Amino acid sequence: MNRRLTVTIAATASLGIAAAVVATNAGAAIKKNEIRMVGGTVIKPGKFLKVTTRFKAYNTTVKSGSTVKLLNKTEDPEPHTITFVEKRFLPEQFESGLEEQLFTAHGIDPANEEAPPANPVVDNGAPVAAGGTLEVDTMFSKTVMGDSAFVFPGQKSISFKVTATKGSKLFYYCAIHPWMQGKITVN
Repeated sequence: MNRRLTVTIAATASLGIAAAVVATNAGAAIKKNEIRMVGGTVIKPGKFLKVTTRFKAYNTTVKSGSTVKLLNKTEDPEPHTITFVEKRFLPEQFESGLEEQLFTAHGIDPANEEAPPANPVVDNGAPVAAGGTLEVDTMFSKTVMGDSAFVFPGQKSISFKVTATKGSKLFYYCAIHPWMQGKITVN
């Protein structure tokens, strides 16, 4: 009888701990008007390299005029961009063909990608003054540079205002990690 009581108490305690962990993780849920960059790199020498960096949530909906917070929760201290492009320009491979144009717009010399950008925020192809807010309503196309923001290594967050009209679909990706992609639907 004692053994059953001990097992029952242990099982109940385990369920309580599991519920606390679930509650804690639920608190980490993505909030309204928030996009996160998450993931990192796993290396198994002689076996594989796995890169899990990505935008989370992949699809999100916001109201026109809303401010969106982009949180950098990645495990690796690397730079990123959030670059808005027409859907047809979302890269399907490691090279999008847009990198040189995007890096130049941000003030990065494509021959020396290690240098920090002179223009961390580019609004419709033009640099935004220091401390200015990116207003997202322009996608990169063959004739327009579009909106983009550079996220410095270790930078924890940036914010931008969605000024696109209701019904717009804003496709974005990271010009440095082109598999990181997402979409904002404006309502």
